[in-house]
Amino acid sequence: MKKIRLFVSVYKSEDCRATEVLCPVSAGAALYGAKDAKLALCDDSGTHISDWNPQYCELTVQYWAWQNQTFDIGGLLHQRRYFDVSSPHPYAIDQPKKPKRPYRIVKAPTDTVLQQSGITGERIASLMERYRWIAPLSENIYQSVEEYYNRNDRRKFDDLRLLRSVIQDLYPAYSDSAEAYFRQSEAYFCNMFIADHALFAAYSEWLFAILAEYTRRKPPQAVYPREQGKLAERLFGVYTTYLKTHTDIAWAELPRIHFTAIDGTTPHNPSFSRLWYRLCPPDSRRRGWLRKLK
Repeated sequence: MKKIRLFVSVYKSEDCRATEVLCPVSAGAALYGAKDAKLALCDDSGTHISDWNPQYCELTVQYWAWQNQTFDIGGLLHQRRYFDVSSPHPYAIDQPKKPKRPYRIVKAPTDTVLQQSGITGERIASLMERYRWIAPLSENIYQSVEEYYNRNDRRKFDDLRLLRSVIQDLYPAYSDSAEAYFRQSEAYFCNMFIADHALFAAYSEWLFAILAEYTRRKPPQAVYPREQGKLAERLFGVYTTYLKTHTDIAWAELPRIHFTAIDGTTPHNPSFSRLWYRLCPPDSRRRGWLRKLK
């Protein structure tokens, strides 16, 4: 069987279990204190950017895996969210029917939840025989990606304008995909993916080159926490849009599972609230209305 490594970004927690395919990694480990518990795998060994975790978030684990780990199939997950791999017919290049909800919420990643969700080596290997790129199911946010970013994350600086210029200078072939993605209302969240090794490496090289140049050009006084992590979500959408419209790479999109009992969950975040999930389900107009009120 192929070597499958789904790297799970874990921040100061020992709650995340390892399995045949799940590889928990302490994220931002270079910044841990003497009393902070570390996992067996940490993102501060070898070639790394662990010190930049306050800005890059879970991406420090992706960078570490890209630079230091060997695998045939790799992915990036988070201690609070996994993929649901259980469907035999995911929304994909050869399966046009899209599921109704982009994610569901459960309490914790128990053995039963993992088994029911198909997060096994056999299931993932079978899926990757058909597809090279697995993305989270896109979510209709009922406003453009750019409008949503500017409403929620922009801090007195036109981040997306700078991001556009960096893409144009470094990877001009992706500029039209960037414009298309920023204009659409179908958004990709969570910086999650699964890919074969070659595509994992290609995406990582593309992503971190853009983020490094963006950081170099951004005025230091305009930098804010988690900035590169949030921009990476938008860049993920650009990259996925490009793959879907400019290449013949087989892709699929899978729903997510959000865990409500994992350390670090924001209580008021509608993504983790059972009440808000029932009242304003993701991908619904009511959730879109809620997003505009945030």
